Amino acid sequence: MSAAPRNPPEPPEGETPRREFRLKPTEFERANRPADAFGDNAAIDTRQIYREANARSPSAAAPAPAENEVQAILRDNVARAQAAGLDEVIPQRRRPSRRKRDYWLMLGVGNLLVVGAVLGLHQNAVTLVFGLSAVVLFTLGLTWVMWAVMDDY
Repeated sequence: MSAAPRNPPEPPEGETPRREFRLKPTEFERANRPADAFGDNAAIDTRQIYREANARSPSAAAPAPAENEVQAILRDNVARAQAAGLDEVIPQRRRPSRRKRDYWLMLGVGNLLVVGAVLGLHQNAVTLVFGLSAVVLFTLGLTWVMWAVMDDY
């Protein structure tokens, strides 16, 4: 099956012809020679490559780059920081948490408000049950938020 170009049908009079888009043929630039261009199809001997790599002397390696101005400036900055004592680590005392104090304060004030409202509206047993459930719900919710959700501050 060949990909011969199709001839589109002629458009009716007064309409512009439809444009047909096609992909152009792919062209790749070859960076390497083909495998058969080496002249032989012999397998690569990795032991020979290993021997050649180890035969090179360390002195034949590239020389170390000369020190430049940036390295001298950085070395001077490190020397000044060490002389000023900026590199010394001083352990600092941990600041006490305010979470426990805030928890007990909010627990006391919130439960006092609920108990005060229940005592002020004491009309029947249902009011007492609603008040008790409000105290339990508030205490559990506050405990969950303060100790499980929030982090130490």
